[in-house]
Amino acid sequence: MSNIPAKTVEVNENRIAIAAAIIPFSIAGALIRIAIERLQDYTGAPVFALVYAQWIGCVIMGITNKNKSALISWYQPLHPGITTGLCGSITTFSSWQLGIFKEFANYNQYQHTRGKNVLAALSEFLVTLAMSLNGLLFGQHVGQAFSDRLHADTEPRLLPRGFSFVYLDKKDGLIIVFAVLSWLGVVFASIFSPYQRELAFACVFAPAGALTRWCLSFYNVKMPHFPIGTFAANIFGTLALAVLALVQSGPHISAIACEVVAGLEDGFCGCLTTISTFIVSFKTAS
Repeated sequence: MSNIPAKTVEVNENRIAIAAAIIPFSIAGALIRIAIERLQDYTGAPVFALVYAQWIGCVIMGITNKNKSALISWYQPLHPGITTGLCGSITTFSSWQLGIFKEFANYNQYQHTRGKNVLAALSEFLVTLAMSLNGLLFGQHVGQAFSDRLHADTEPRLLPRGFSFVYLDKKDGLIIVFAVLSWLGVVFASIFSPYQRELAFACVFAPAGALTRWCLSFYNVKMPHFPIGTFAANIFGTLALAVLALVQSGPHISAIACEVVAGLEDGFCGCLTTISTFIVSFKTAS
């Protein structure tokens, strides 16, 4: 590699374009997570299905963070779009906590003692934590290999522009149009498609959850050593999922209402909460 210092390039950081990039990535992230869960949810599965989604999301997070400068130099909203939108929506904190609770409560009514309920819950907690950290570290190693090949000769310096229309360029305009069309597409799918409505509703609510988490992340600067905004998103999303789980199991709920609630659980709560950012913060603090 060359020892020539990288040239500093000023890059606009426009939150309108970032929000637009998060929308399609969050929809894709929710689809990936749900697809992986459905693929791995079968009788006799050696491990709970959600762990695969957590691992994949953390792998992508590790790769992306190692190539942050290159991505920002190419197109700045791409980095938060992938990390906050895609990775944050593939991984989920609330469903992880619900799974732990179900093991403690023996939700599936397995014929074993309470002590084994505790062991099952601890297994879900520790396996998810270990696999997520493993995924992040593996992704960083893969990302380093890409970074060595890219030989980036520029170092971006971000210029915060807030929610301003003045600094939007053609790329930003295209991503905004694509974001609107992708969100409208899943809305129409949830209205007119007679099949997989639960999945369509999850895609409808996914951007709302991811954008809420992104807005809450602005408060992370308040406490440099603790991501207070992301923590608040995880706690609020977990509480919301707990309420929705109770509503869904209620005696009087219509089929369409059940599909909407399931969409809120997988889409809004699943994308509002994240493990990938939590693991990054955990590794940084350690």
